[in-house]
Amino acid sequence: MTDLRRPRRRAAPAVLAALLLLLAATGLSVATAPASAARSMTTAIADDGVLNGRHGDPAPIVAEWRAAGVQNVRLFAQWSHIAPDHEAQRPPAGFDGDAEGAYDFRDLDRKIDLVRRNGMTVTLVVTGPGPVWGSLEPQRRNNRWRPSPRMFGAFATAVASHVADRVQDYVVWNEPNVATWLQPQNLCTGTRCRVYSPHLYRKLAAEGHAAIRAEDPTATIALGATSSRGDRFLTRTNGTTQPLVFLRELACVDARYREKRTGDCRGFRAPKANVLAYHPHSSRYSPAYRSPRSGDARMGDLGRLTAVADRLTRAGRLDVVGASRFPLWLDEYAYETNPPDRVRGVSFAKQAAWSQWGWWTAWKHPRVQMLAQYEWIDERNGDDASSDPTGWQSGLYTNARRAKPLAQAFPNPIFGWRTSRSASVWGQVRTARGRIDVRLQRAGGSGWKAYRTVRTDSRGTFTVRVPRSSSARYRFTYVSPEGGATRTSLSTALRRR
Repeated sequence: MTDLRRPRRRAAPAVLAALLLLLAATGLSVATAPASAARSMTTAIADDGVLNGRHGDPAPIVAEWRAAGVQNVRLFAQWSHIAPDHEAQRPPAGFDGDAEGAYDFRDLDRKIDLVRRNGMTVTLVVTGPGPVWGSLEPQRRNNRWRPSPRMFGAFATAVASHVADRVQDYVVWNEPNVATWLQPQNLCTGTRCRVYSPHLYRKLAAEGHAAIRAEDPTATIALGATSSRGDRFLTRTNGTTQPLVFLRELACVDARYREKRTGDCRGFRAPKANVLAYHPHSSRYSPAYRSPRSGDARMGDLGRLTAVADRLTRAGRLDVVGASRFPLWLDEYAYETNPPDRVRGVSFAKQAAWSQWGWWTAWKHPRVQMLAQYEWIDERNGDDASSDPTGWQSGLYTNARRAKPLAQAFPNPIFGWRTSRSASVWGQVRTARGRIDVRLQRAGGSGWKAYRTVRTDSRGTFTVRVPRSSSARYRFTYVSPEGGATRTSLSTALRRR
């Protein structure tokens, strides 16, 4: 992820051309920082509902994000929300699809500027669904169905041209393996189906990447952003494609990594990007859970994800720009709660404990550069007793703005673990802007007792060796860099690893 910086002036075309030729000649790259920089993982938030005003004035809530240690905000530039006459089968007369003036960017500008005024950077997801007229089959009146790669590329050109002085990081399309965002997922004849969405996405990603790169040669561009699981068997046109199946099909190889050269893979060109984006949601399972389905990959399966990506990269079926292996942006991760969701939710306490476990899991992975909490506020009333409410209920706060334990945990996560030989406690002060002292405490018979004062690293993170114990609990306190108040983390036991 990149740091907030002053608006960049785009160089003249001749200068850009010379720069690109120089980079090509020298082997240098305009890509992201190497994957080895993962210990400086960026803390991000993804909640378009807040930015869209679903919970009232977004300004004070966005200020809360910064005060809690958020550094980056992932938000959507959704084609159908910006394009004119999005329900029509034809674009307006005289429409110029790659011109900035052809679209209404006022709402997007408001969001980007609000985030930047609060000292945070933006990761912009340039995504569908698009307007109906952007479909290759507009007569269906389905704006998710077979979006035109050419028209999407024109949209991406207009977006990047408009925001290049304020945005450095991009993702091309959101969850292309999910029918909510891209259709069809499969092509079916009777009961026989074959995967289709990765091949459509390959064309969309190519057009999106080329368009953004042309307007902003220094941009960091991610592909993927798939969900963590999908349908094991292909039985319907619009299911969800398993993410690792999606990656292999995107790269035009079969389950045994043999190249495909016919059909949808005729004329194959390796998809290129700086970063692989991914959504490792673990649903009702802990971050340590390993999915028994080889085509899925949750938080506990990040090694499985990178193994597939690396094998495809080594074979030349995926093209990493500026690195030998894909860094990871985990631009959505969260646990839903019960209440209100009795089907997918976990308890408030478990949400807090498992989220911190997941944040530590991502932090220790050497290739994770960004981790985004998915939602700050639940999408509907968090006190609702309905069995399966619509939307996501993964916020730090209920829709009624009642704080969950996760709200206390977010600015200062803590996680402890033990093995047969040792034990450690990890923690982070996300608001830290340099090294600070934290006071680690251990629960005793009559309350909390001082255990050790620890100096964090420059990112506010520390790891401390502690005695192995199945019953010990730890927490830490510190003086907040935001306002000077004394803050206290939640407590952690030492989980067995």
